[in-house]
Amino acid sequence: MTFLNSALAFGAAAFLIPLAIHIFNRSRFKTVEWGAMHLLESVIKVNHKRFQLDQIILLIVRCAIPILLALCLARPVLTGARLLEGDTPLSLVILLDNSYSMDTVDESGSRFNAAVESATAIVNAAGRGSEVAVILTGGRPTPLFDQPVFDAETVSRRLKSLQAGFGASDMRASLNEAMATLSGMKNARRELVVISDFQPADWTAANTDPGAAIRQQVSAMEIKPELTLLPIGRPVLENIAVESLEFPQRALGIGQQFFVRANIRNFGLSPVENARVVLKLDGAESTVSQIALTAGGTTQTLFPCRFEKPGSHVIEVEVVADDPLKDDNRFAAAVTLWDSINVLLVDGDPSGAALQSETDYLSIALTPFTFGRVRLSDLVATQTIQTKDLNEERLKATRVVVLANVAKLEPPQLAALDLFVQDGGALLVAAGNRLDLAWYRDQMFANGNGLLPAAFGEPRGRVNETGTSSHIVTQHFDHAAIEFFNEPANGNLSVADIRQWHELSLPESSSSAAAAAASTLLRLENGDPLLIERRRGDGVVMQLATTCDADWTDLPMRPFYVPLMQQLITTMASEATPPRNISTGDPAVTIFPATDAPLTLSVVTPDGSRRTVQTVAQGKTQLARFDATQRPGIYAVNTPSAETIHFVAETSREESNLGTMDQPALVLLADGMGAALIKTSAEYLEQDRLRRHGQEIWKLVLVGLLVFMLLELVLQQRFARVRV
Repeated sequence: MTFLNSALAFGAAAFLIPLAIHIFNRSRFKTVEWGAMHLLESVIKVNHKRFQLDQIILLIVRCAIPILLALCLARPVLTGARLLEGDTPLSLVILLDNSYSMDTVDESGSRFNAAVESATAIVNAAGRGSEVAVILTGGRPTPLFDQPVFDAETVSRRLKSLQAGFGASDMRASLNEAMATLSGMKNARRELVVISDFQPADWTAANTDPGAAIRQQVSAMEIKPELTLLPIGRPVLENIAVESLEFPQRALGIGQQFFVRANIRNFGLSPVENARVVLKLDGAESTVSQIALTAGGTTQTLFPCRFEKPGSHVIEVEVVADDPLKDDNRFAAAVTLWDSINVLLVDGDPSGAALQSETDYLSIALTPFTFGRVRLSDLVATQTIQTKDLNEERLKATRVVVLANVAKLEPPQLAALDLFVQDGGALLVAAGNRLDLAWYRDQMFANGNGLLPAAFGEPRGRVNETGTSSHIVTQHFDHAAIEFFNEPANGNLSVADIRQWHELSLPESSSSAAAAAASTLLRLENGDPLLIERRRGDGVVMQLATTCDADWTDLPMRPFYVPLMQQLITTMASEATPPRNISTGDPAVTIFPATDAPLTLSVVTPDGSRRTVQTVAQGKTQLARFDATQRPGIYAVNTPSAETIHFVAETSREESNLGTMDQPALVLLADGMGAALIKTSAEYLEQDRLRRHGQEIWKLVLVGLLVFMLLELVLQQRFARVRV
């Protein structure tokens, strides 16, 4: 305990006054002998002890009165056995949840509005000289200012202009950002306040035990901050969300029909009848469907789509429903329609006879309408050349290169091809009897440092009329290039007879980057990989262990050979382009041909604001990168040539379950983090006031003073009557 007016506490010494009066009065009386004195001696002896006790009680009460008066004037303050902080400047970091679940509306209003009000009240109470940093958690941790600021009014004004609706919160990364910010702040007194709706998905996804990790970080800090958790909002039991869209990942052509599957989920406890689902193409309503959802159930809706112009387009699916959260009622995707995909076929075994050249079957499969003389246009345009004609000039006008049974390349050709892939090109290397295995192993593979994901080994299968053939393993295909064959009606790859193939050997060290990056798309029954893929630079390389003609396999004779080859080539072409569908917080990247000067692009964000970004030179290209994609929705990049490129940032729908942590879970989290758990900003302000100024108890002392004064009066009158 301490005193606000310490000097007045010495007034408690006034208790000596009644004590002195008592002592002096005892020494003033005189003994007078008189005749009847002996008659009172027995009475005096009986009541002497009682008289002494009365006097002591009355003395104590009279001494207590000046002591209590002095304490009351000194204003005692309870400090809890620690020093008061007073008006010491504060370093304050607020983690403010602005994810899309904070847009939930209930009877009391929006969760985010309540969070902003609480944050504003805390900032305004920080005190003069305090530095404040606000970190928004939606999509990815994003500081509100470039550095902590000292002007509370500026922070409050900026807070009131904020909106929610951003991607799901990454609380683990946000807490790390907050700790790093606190470490760089200047004041000795430091606090971290987390204001969120505390959805279980945000915290369980961050870490199995986030509290322990944060406590460990705090204990390692030189100046340990105070942690406070402020939950906002109540659980909401009803909500509908479009969880995802499924659509072809391969390159799409003009006028080509494809299907979009929308996955819709009811997170509520009540069934939904006749919900209206709308498909929009480039913002215009195209198709409407009606669905029914059971309580907690999911359903799928299939929409046909078609675009008649090349370029970037947007697909949107929206559920028209009256629920407390509108942000997750829609889901969008960007698709690119190609006018033509240029594929360069390098024939390593040319022939003048029909269907005897290495690339004849492949050329027909990629351009079936052209060879069939059908009045339809092929998406793929092929050009077949011999090995000696491969050069840098041809690569400039090519999207995908196929090396079909090519023996080897000259050093300049290999260098140009490697640069082509590194800059975003796609390469398919098919095996055959003409391969120079030593050259491929040393130059193309180079123990995982070359173009190929694996080394071509010795031939296997029916070699020299010995051995046995194999078949492709039947399984569920996850890769976009072959997921088409998960539908039995599209063909069964396992019926193809693979008579001969090369063993594909991955790098010797299974922990190498090349081995980790390589993925097997197709595998044979004996366990050998048949088709392997690996990213290299900005491009992609696929390696086929058998031929692309009919020499070693009957694949070209099968009906599914045409869709298989088209799926492989078109998917490779689209993979070589930076993704247009990204997660919130990931950069939107666009690549342009090299120019003499940087390009200035205009970016329209989902909230309608406009930003500018400039390209930077990267090799033989110009690269534009836009990082502010924390808000889900459509980002339109406008180029100087009046072309619009669409990016769609979406987030997981884990926050669409609008339940929040219950009280035991919150208490467990707070205990694990070593944090205080409060219910309102007013409670925080009260705790802050106690930390700064303690708990004044002068009012209680004043009540005690009045009680003792009244008690002294009562006791004096009572004891006087007794004596009489």
